[in-house]
Amino acid sequence: MSETISAQVPAPASRVAPRIADSRTPSDRRFYIIAAVIMLLFTAEGFRNFLLHGKTLDGAINAQIAPLIIVHGLAMLGWVIVFLVQCALIQTGRRKLHLAIGPFGVLLGAAIVILGPLVAMFSVHFNQAAYENLGGPKFFLAMMFMQMLMFGSFVGLGWFYRRKPQIHRPMMLLATLVIQSGSLSRTPYVWNLSRPPLYVQTPVLVFGALLFFLQWAMSKSPNRTYLKGYAALSAASLASVAVGHSELWTHLATRLTP
Repeated sequence: MSETISAQVPAPASRVAPRIADSRTPSDRRFYIIAAVIMLLFTAEGFRNFLLHGKTLDGAINAQIAPLIIVHGLAMLGWVIVFLVQCALIQTGRRKLHLAIGPFGVLLGAAIVILGPLVAMFSVHFNQAAYENLGGPKFFLAMMFMQMLMFGSFVGLGWFYRRKPQIHRPMMLLATLVIQSGSLSRTPYVWNLSRPPLYVQTPVLVFGALLFFLQWAMSKSPNRTYLKGYAALSAASLASVAVGHSELWTHLATRLTP
């Protein structure tokens, strides 16, 4: 009789809860793999001329800053590859290796934060005409500084919350999303979205919104942490438009350009 009664007693909540939490994990992990692969494909397509021929979309790389551009480009490509590798490690259950690679990813992110503004400033200095269709060179600088600020913020938050996957993963996804502006604005058809007032940031925000809905569809639940980060990125993008057209920024950008 005691065995019959014990068999009918429901399992404690502590035993049931992990199954409920794990029921969404496979879909969530698959989403990050899919997102990382798509981003790598966009990067490969957008920078195909750079990767295969050492050229920009408009022609040869500016000789004065060629080494800086190459290092910057390799760092950006490296970040996207590391993001995919990290997602794959979690998918395959290799969490310890994922954590071991983490510091390298943070150092790579720090390098991008430093290289990004330098490349933007030198590029504007040596080839201002290339940015006339992107709101002008000074406006372009405002957008690039905003992107590096948001990228660094997302990487920093992702590292700080590295023991909390529900925060860590959306932050690293958003960080990778931010630096997709260069590849998206060079991808056929997608580049048509680079229009005022946000220019290169428009395809980023459109792509980011699509990722949100894709994850929602796969996991059956909206990722509110990602949504908050996306809202911050959208607000920063709009703020950079106002800053980029202000007299104060015009004066400051003149000094910042070498």
